[in-house]
Amino acid sequence: MATKSNSKNKKGLLLIIAVVLVIVIAAVVIGLYFGAPEIFEKGLNFITGNGDPSTPDSGGSGEGLPPVVITEGELQIHMIDVGQGDCILILFPDGKEMLIDCANYNNSGDIKEEALAYIDTYVTDGQIDYLMLTHCDSDHVYFMDEVLSEYDVDNIYMPNVLATHSSVAEANLDEEKLAWFTDPDDVDTKCYADFFIAALTEPEANIRLNIGDFTLEGEGWQIDFFCYDQEDWDDTRLNNAEAKNAISPIGILFYNGKKVVLTGDSNEINEPEFIAKAKDKYGVETLDCDVLKVGHHGSETSSTESFLNFIEVEYCFISCNADGNKFEHPRQATLDRFIVRGVMIYRTDLMGNIVISIKDTEISFITEKDVTQAQAQVGADTVAEQGQA
Repeated sequence: MATKSNSKNKKGLLLIIAVVLVIVIAAVVIGLYFGAPEIFEKGLNFITGNGDPSTPDSGGSGEGLPPVVITEGELQIHMIDVGQGDCILILFPDGKEMLIDCANYNNSGDIKEEALAYIDTYVTDGQIDYLMLTHCDSDHVYFMDEVLSEYDVDNIYMPNVLATHSSVAEANLDEEKLAWFTDPDDVDTKCYADFFIAALTEPEANIRLNIGDFTLEGEGWQIDFFCYDQEDWDDTRLNNAEAKNAISPIGILFYNGKKVVLTGDSNEINEPEFIAKAKDKYGVETLDCDVLKVGHHGSETSSTESFLNFIEVEYCFISCNADGNKFEHPRQATLDRFIVRGVMIYRTDLMGNIVISIKDTEISFITEKDVTQAQAQVGADTVAEQGQA
């Protein structure tokens, strides 16, 4: 009899515990539903099999990284050797092309002819799908009017900066188009005016100013460009070199699971804003990229520690001219940031034209000249100091 009595007591105790647990669980669920609906939704998704609660969440918009889809075809990025300047040609696997900047600092006629001939080797139908000018400096814009003269361009992406050289007034441009440019500053150089006129008179071209983030995409590839918002343009004075460089968009190119960072002359001014935006957009703390186009030719005010810590690249490529280059790009301080991270360095001044190929899930580099990493790791300022010793 005593045994039966103990059994009844245990059953009663278990019933009480079960009721208490149900009440506690109900209270927690109700509390989450009203007090923290985002947590309630994630838990509900987990129970029902909808969504993945393990997906990183930065607390921002968190739309996530593009899904990795391995497609056939090769994507190529050509860094054309233009000396002290920039010229990047991207050949997408779906047959589209994009040119980002095209210039040499000294506006060398020989270099211009070589660059245009190089482009013509790969763009054989007389048409370029996308053309972007990152900012207004001469070493990025000098040859761009020639490109617009030689090719039909479908889409032009350009700075929100009005050209005010006298040639612009003489060109009698469309007043409605001139009204698009809202930045309080302007640029009066002849080279920017030549591009400006050519862009605004390019037949049938769609023109988009580099205001606000945007995405380009095709068959298997995508580029997310992070640009100054309208407020940034309104608040920024283009009264020094660093401010002018910082209007450069930063792009993340996605293809076959690989990520390439494109920078123009981005620097310590706009890199932090890019980091904040990218964390919010992708819901990540680090981006784990593969290749970086080094900003501003390897200047020490670009490729900051926080920027490199965020993108975590394995390779970098630099457009520069160390021989007789008064800017002494790339700087040793910049190269040292890559060296300590074990990043492979590719440079046009030492290697000539550089081609990055992404095919299947592999990245390969093709250069005109073979140079050791030990040579690539020596900055132009270090070379100059050694020459003076």
